[in-house]
Amino acid sequence: MNSFMSGPDLSSNLRGNLCGELCADLFVVGGGPAGLATAILGAQAGMRVVVADHNRPPIDKACGEGLMPDSLAAVEKLGVKLNCSEAVRFLGIRFNDGDGKTCAAATFANGFGLGLCRTELHSRLVQRAADGGVELMWGARVTLEREGGLSCDGRQVRCRYVIGADGEGSAVRRWAALEESRYERSRFGIRQHFGMEPWSDFVEVYWARGCQIVAAPIAHDGVCVAVTSRNPLLKFHDAVGQVPELACRLSGASATNKVRGAHASLRRLRRVYRGTVALVGDASGSVDPLTGEGIGLGLRQAAALVEAIKRSDLQSYQAAHERIGRMAHLTSRLMLLMDTHPRLRRRALRTFAAEPSLFARMLNAQVGELALSECGLDLPVRLGWRLIFSW
Repeated sequence: MNSFMSGPDLSSNLRGNLCGELCADLFVVGGGPAGLATAILGAQAGMRVVVADHNRPPIDKACGEGLMPDSLAAVEKLGVKLNCSEAVRFLGIRFNDGDGKTCAAATFANGFGLGLCRTELHSRLVQRAADGGVELMWGARVTLEREGGLSCDGRQVRCRYVIGADGEGSAVRRWAALEESRYERSRFGIRQHFGMEPWSDFVEVYWARGCQIVAAPIAHDGVCVAVTSRNPLLKFHDAVGQVPELACRLSGASATNKVRGAHASLRRLRRVYRGTVALVGDASGSVDPLTGEGIGLGLRQAAALVEAIKRSDLQSYQAAHERIGRMAHLTSRLMLLMDTHPRLRRRALRTFAAEPSLFARMLNAQVGELALSECGLDLPVRLGWRLIFSW
């Protein structure tokens, strides 16, 4: 596709930096969790890797800040060890109707999740990448040129692969003509931290009018509260005020940071690579924040991408990417249906409360502790039957 991507093996150039060029096997645009995971795994495979990001670490983002068990396992495979002195365990997910009448909970079949600040996770990943020999260029300006060239801080880039890990608004995705999507829905997220002891060892999801509110432990004296809504004008405290139980819990707590917002999309792309340009993380498509799987998907995609690069077979990455995201996209669609149709939401919550095993099987399929094929054909039948006939 582009001259610098289709040239010969650069192994001889990697011994030196001729004419001020920036040479690498993998040039990763974007230094968030997915980009850093790709870089770490690439370096472990013996590749020379450069990561460039216009931000400087630690990079924050408005998210729920919980690592599901599969995400935690993926982080540990990168060589990053997290313990309960710096993070807080949670055992499952609890759904609460905003009026306090219905509650449904499910625990993880194996293991636990961890809640910790996004900035702490990012700092640990940055350190692991640096220790692994990844060249990290923070505050760097990457220029994607129409004629197919690529430069970073004015230096021409020569590499075998360009990895777009630059988030939902990915410039690499546009540059590589990979914008076409199969499905897309937009929502908005806002988040704030509170200095208080977590009141539950579950991540709490409150369903209110036109929004969902997630409360997750992030420290032994800290809770993250995140609101997701289709309304970009919804104020944080107006959303919390719709849930008396939550508003009461937060009434005596002090906010430890400012409200932070972000665009949140459910997006599924038709293709995640072209030539030797590949997308990973939110640049390659995203799931609804309520799934809690954004980071986990990015980490698993990074592992699949590096394996495909080792085989020089990005088509295998395309197939793996679709497989990795299948359950999270299904869950996202269900969450959006519940958000859009209040009567369906109330029926679904009553169904989960009446049959906890349904909720547990869906949760454990979501986090990879139960294969989708192992859920059983009766799961959609029983769920559909109850949704139709529960009152």
